[in-house]
Amino acid sequence: MTDFSGARKNMVECQLHPCGINEERVLDAYNNIPREKFVSEAQRSIAYADNELPLGHERFLMAPMTHARLVHAANVKATDVVLDIGGATGYSAAILSQLATTVVAVEDQPDFVEHANAALLSLDLLNILHFDTPLQDGDKKHAPYDVIFLNGAASIIPESLIAQLNVGGRLCYIQRDSAEDVCGSATMLTKRADGECDRKILFETRGHFLTGFVGDTGFSF
Repeated sequence: MTDFSGARKNMVECQLHPCGINEERVLDAYNNIPREKFVSEAQRSIAYADNELPLGHERFLMAPMTHARLVHAANVKATDVVLDIGGATGYSAAILSQLATTVVAVEDQPDFVEHANAALLSLDLLNILHFDTPLQDGDKKHAPYDVIFLNGAASIIPESLIAQLNVGGRLCYIQRDSAEDVCGSATMLTKRADGECDRKILFETRGHFLTGFVGDTGFSF
């Protein structure tokens, strides 16, 4: 039988901490959330491996180190409201729920929403609102957001999504210019008072495109 608690501790100590993630709140979040609940039964033994895990619908659970480095860069505060986009089975929303006051999660695959709701309910995570909606639409009803987190790659960020970001808010994602690119750049946009965004490249990484984030309508960086 897999020692999930030990595997989780090993992930934090051997994957996350050595790559510069030293904020206790962030490390505690990854220590507290059982990643194995957010994958299929067949994948549980490899839930804490340092790589992406395919979930179906051409979607992937982001590698722990990539996800954690983006979350760490977002500097989520206890008073923040976070929009989590394309989190599939709910692991990303669960992690962010440990750091923010409220997480709004949007997902466009009903079976992912069903899996996520069951897993989140079993963990008594009550500060997450989950909606089945097109990913690129975000959720205007609960905007503005202090952090918007994309669980994958994008070549463009829709203008309507930038509009949902608070002034001073951070949008974290993986920038890929085309499907031919092997690697992308983990990127953070910070919204200025004039509505424009400052862009910061964080690190090089891999990431699969999210539906609705490939095209020529929106902000291209």
